[in-house]
Amino acid sequence: MTQEKRKHRRFEMELPVTLRAHGKLIPAATLDISLGGICLLTDLQHEIKNGPVEVVVDLNSDLRDVSLKGKVLRSQNSIEKKVAIEFNAPSSGLKNLKTFLSRK
Repeated sequence: MTQEKRKHRRFEMELPVTLRAHGKLIPAATLDISLGGICLLTDLQHEIKNGPVEVVVDLNSDLRDVSLKGKVLRSQNSIEKKVAIEFNAPSSGLKNLKTFLSRK
């Protein structure tokens, strides 16, 4: 059995998210999140194309919404519409996400 190696620890949690992709605002929820990326669940009826996106995550009342820039790695359009996104730009949002995850 091979062990999956990741640079950042993943946290399974459900948080409200707005995904901004290709000029659209798409409501979603996290399945898991790390400092390196996020996996989202959405009810969007079509596949989200690979490319740059912005993810706005509602963390909590202290840290509020954080904006994170990334790129779509894959989009699964089956019964559960999942989107995997890799964060690719340092931001104050990433700093706030690090603070939030360090409390978990």
